[in-house]
Amino acid sequence: MTRKFKSMLGGAAVAAALIVPAAADTDWTSLPQKSFGGHSVKVEDVVGTLTVDVREGGPVTVDVSGSKEQVRNVDVTSGEGKVVISSSGPDEKSVWDWRNWFNFSGESHNKPSGLVIKVMMPKGAALNVDDLVGDATIGDTMGPLRFEATATKARIGKVASAKVSMDGTGRIDIAEVAGPLDLDISGSGKVSVGPTQKVSADIAGAGDATLGPIAGGLDLDIAGSGDVAAASVNGPVHIDIAGSGSVKIASGEANPLHVDIMGSGNFTFGGEAVDPHIDALGSGSVKLKSYRGKLSSEGMANVKVGE
Repeated sequence: MTRKFKSMLGGAAVAAALIVPAAADTDWTSLPQKSFGGHSVKVEDVVGTLTVDVREGGPVTVDVSGSKEQVRNVDVTSGEGKVVISSSGPDEKSVWDWRNWFNFSGESHNKPSGLVIKVMMPKGAALNVDDLVGDATIGDTMGPLRFEATATKARIGKVASAKVSMDGTGRIDIAEVAGPLDLDISGSGKVSVGPTQKVSADIAGAGDATLGPIAGGLDLDIAGSGDVAAASVNGPVHIDIAGSGSVKIASGEANPLHVDIMGSGNFTFGGEAVDPHIDALGSGSVKLKSYRGKLSSEGMANVKVGE
């Protein structure tokens, strides 16, 4: 079994960064609205609040407001059909360096409450949010989404495909993914997603994921105590648990089903498994409502079949 372990940010420390009081009103400023033609938007290295609205056609518009210090460090550029919104500190270092978030000794530091970015983009355009620290509200883009954030509360509408990564604490809710979903949780964050196609998920730590119906199979790797629940899965299912993680799938057809458990993790499937192969070391357990074909069990697996 392969295992993927990641370094995780302290949730309490990150959360503390989000409750820094907002800048005084006299320090608040706004940039003139900018408008660009384009078919994709990228937001990178931003500590702030992001809102993305969607319309039928038209240009990409960007509004930036916040504390004077944080606003003057925002760059909005366009080229080859892509609009890029980026932010950097006075020393030109990436805001992703957590040591800069909690440096209160100087006269300046970035904080999510000190910057607001509002984007209007055409439906179907691609959206790439890279290294966001703060909250986000994103409409029904109906285009491909890439979303990477730390300590975020994000609400996202319907997208064509999604690659989502969250570190630390927080919550991400996605209404629907018409295509594949690639999910990566490192820490104790929670992710909720509606209907999807194929899902590949990697959880390191105590993160939780709640998934709607999955139409194209599930490949899941849990290292730690993470929990995953899915309404249903149809297609190939491969579950790999190292630790005390828990996976519950209410219904569907897992064709085929392969489960690897090392530790005290458990897997429960309320559908029908095809040619299930179970490999477990430790006190883990596997419960299947039913199966067809050949059941193969190795190691110390505690396998139960039936209601």
